[in-house]
Amino acid sequence: MALGGVFMASAIVTTVSDGAQAGAPGRRMQLRFMWAMAGQESNWDYYARNASSGAFGKYQIMPFNWPVWAADYLGDAQADQTPFNQEKVAFGKIRNLYGWLGSWKRVAYWWLTGSSERNERRWSSYASGYVRSIMRLRKRAPRDGGRMPRRTSSIARRGDWRRSASHQTLLLKPGGRAWPKRGRLRDGGVVRVRGSRATSKGVRWVLVVTVDGRLGWLKQLRTVPAHRPERARRWANVDDRGKREERRLVRPRPR
Repeated sequence: MALGGVFMASAIVTTVSDGAQAGAPGRRMQLRFMWAMAGQESNWDYYARNASSGAFGKYQIMPFNWPVWAADYLGDAQADQTPFNQEKVAFGKIRNLYGWLGSWKRVAYWWLTGSSERNERRWSSYASGYVRSIMRLRKRAPRDGGRMPRRTSSIARRGDWRRSASHQTLLLKPGGRAWPKRGRLRDGGVVRVRGSRATSKGVRWVLVVTVDGRLGWLKQLRTVPAHRPERARRWANVDDRGKREERRLVRPRPR
């Protein structure tokens, strides 16, 4: 799985200062490369998640990279991994990588391995195949890279679908005590947002409900956006019983 991980409209270009580094690639040239990389990484799926590494999104950005890159290219380390934000972060990072490495092949190799090795003979057969696949896809890329996804808020809102980004425990309130029992969430489990809150330090929390009726708080950064589940109607069988923050607050309605 790649370390980093497509299309993108001209709006993104305005967020990266022109001439930020010598030899910056042309916009269309970069967008075609990004389209190819996204196809190789995720089949162009903004919600793809690798269960073993946690890499997420169209470009399969690793969880430990996202806060750093989001701070660099969005000015917000806690920015959500919305499709729009994924495009902005990937555009900025890939543009800087090209300025440093000097070729699309080497950018692709770094994205997979994190290495700046120049001698292609030292690349593994797997890495060489990965790079070749991206370069082949690049020949099929749309001329303009495609349409930019619409801008969305970085704050999760009621009704949004999220996926737990790790094994973790529901909390009774933001930053508070954990559920006394049965509060564990499995890595990758889908939840639905009931509300959100930000602390004075800017840390974002989401109140979520699970399919089996458990309600609790999680750090938004410990979750990622998710597709609407195929059996989403099961969440309609969850009854909000009141406002007290305890584990009996929400539970499934009797069948």
